[in-house]
Amino acid sequence: MSKTIYFIPGTMCDDRLWQPIWQLLGEQYSQDCQLVHLPIPTTGSMDEVVGGLAKKIVTENAILVGFSLGGYIASAIALKIPELISHLVVVSNMPKNLPDTEIKQRKRTIAWIAKRGYSGIPNKRIDDLLHPEIKQIEGHHFASIKNTIVAMDADLGVDVLLHQLSVSMLRPALLNRLSKLTLPISFLVGDEDLLVDLPSLEQEIIDAKNIKAFKVENTGHMLPLESPQALASALTSLLVIQN
Repeated sequence: MSKTIYFIPGTMCDDRLWQPIWQLLGEQYSQDCQLVHLPIPTTGSMDEVVGGLAKKIVTENAILVGFSLGGYIASAIALKIPELISHLVVVSNMPKNLPDTEIKQRKRTIAWIAKRGYSGIPNKRIDDLLHPEIKQIEGHHFASIKNTIVAMDADLGVDVLLHQLSVSMLRPALLNRLSKLTLPISFLVGDEDLLVDLPSLEQEIIDAKNIKAFKVENTGHMLPLESPQALASALTSLLVIQN
């Protein structure tokens, strides 16, 4: 029986985020496997986004993967339809409510764009998303990742950015509810991810029997692009176990 993995991207990302993982999965897993990209809807509230994507998961025993904002959305979907999910994989995200400082920053960003427009993702932002030494250690790899980030951002555009910033601003913490599921959950976080506090995540799940967190070395926030082998290996292991 064919296995299905559903992938939900992060802010200003599309299916190009997953291409390296899909290629590696094709090389590592010889049996039939359906890989389905679920883009984040460009309208609606968070509840409507979650509900709309949950309806697209129609196969049982599906693996659900979410990156960054997509990790939060995937967590909410797993809480909504746990009977259809065999394993939840959350990448570069801690599904909790945003701190006040982040909410204020997002509001400033939205106000800035409304006043001055949007000319694309700044280089400083890209640098903050990646491992701090990637330019020096892997210059060619850095250039390829940067080009992908810039291209995804440009193609999705400012309206998508504004919606994603606003729709995810006020959101409830989900970790406590996730820990009460029987559904197995894996968190993958880069060791140099500036947006996810791995020690805090590990502390919050210390008593959760169904949740495990894994640190990916030499990786920033953009784990699917920086360390695709780590995610592909994790998914391959899950597919083999479920076979």
